[in-house]
Amino acid sequence: VTVLPSDSRVILLENMTRFWPVIQIRVKRCQQGGIDTRVRGIEVLGPKPTFWPIFKEQLCRRTFLSCTARARAWCQEICRDRGRLLQLFGRLNRALRHEQGFADRFLPDDEVAQALGRTCWEALVNPLVQSITSPDPHGISPLAWLLSKYLESAEPPCHSMSRGAVFGSRVRRLTQLLVHVDPRGLRGPGWPRARGGKSSCGLWGISQCWHGVVQQQVERAAVPGEAAGQAPDLVEQYCGLYQRLRGATEELFGQRAAFMLALAQGFARALLQLSFLTALHVSEQFARYLDGQIQELHGAVGSAGSLQQLQRILEPFVVFSGLELAHTFEHFYRHYLGDRLLVQGLSWLEGAIVEQIGLCFPSRFPQEMLSNLAESEELQQQFYLFQLQERDKRLLELD
Repeated sequence: VTVLPSDSRVILLENMTRFWPVIQIRVKRCQQGGIDTRVRGIEVLGPKPTFWPIFKEQLCRRTFLSCTARARAWCQEICRDRGRLLQLFGRLNRALRHEQGFADRFLPDDEVAQALGRTCWEALVNPLVQSITSPDPHGISPLAWLLSKYLESAEPPCHSMSRGAVFGSRVRRLTQLLVHVDPRGLRGPGWPRARGGKSSCGLWGISQCWHGVVQQQVERAAVPGEAAGQAPDLVEQYCGLYQRLRGATEELFGQRAAFMLALAQGFARALLQLSFLTALHVSEQFARYLDGQIQELHGAVGSAGSLQQLQRILEPFVVFSGLELAHTFEHFYRHYLGDRLLVQGLSWLEGAIVEQIGLCFPSRFPQEMLSNLAESEELQQQFYLFQLQERDKRLLELD
């Protein structure tokens, strides 16, 4: 390139399609009136230089091999001793922090961070989750065993330094790390999916594991056998267990919809194990218990917190939707509803209850009862107005 004395800007390279353009400048002859001319600055406007196109394959390969080796070793240790599962949080947290620190320090690029995160997930987290959620020959997975131990050793927050509190804290840290490390938010159009359209990530496996734990807890505590239908405190046990497991769900996994759904499915699956006769007795007890709670709320309507109390009371009953138990529950509920309507009349409380647990009434009998009563009251009001008009006409004629 010959630089003329009148040139203020010289283009050395343009339309570059390759990364890492190497520019070498040699001043062969510099003469301008006998005064040396120096190159004041060089600016490369072409593609920005980056390590990523060169080291992409090598970096992902190194990360994949390293994470795969660690995941295999940790899985073998957990299979030999379930107690090693408590050490997984520290190991996994250190490994992820190391990879994140490497990306932040040496490869500060969004594309690099996404690819490195996907590689760590596929090679380290996903195999670990699949291993700890896979049942052993006895049908119990390491994670299910750990979650059951957590529920058994639950202690109030005041015992912050007890052995059970430390154990619970370690379990919560592990579960929260496993569900929050999911890189699905970074998934692109080409992200691989498992068979059947389900995501290859372990979030679904963890939720199914929690589903099984909930079902086991319900079958063991609230619905122990055929004699459960005659137990006087069955509904109190059921509602108390639901609130306890719901609180444990939020403690372990946060307010994620997948785990709230797993909680409801666990209760529903346990109720499906009941025989027809037992389900009949249980449905009557649920309807009678709910009738007593609603009558208490009628006296407290308008007080602070009545709506929150109503929602808390009705939430355990939502799991009936879609079950055969819902038909018998609806049968008994409408009888108690009829008694309340005859005594107390139509109220917004009954409408709010039916609106919240309406899916538990497959035949929609309670909805029809409230609708018919509202229509009847409207017709009664219209008839009253008609009678009033007729009386006014007669009085007008007499006048």
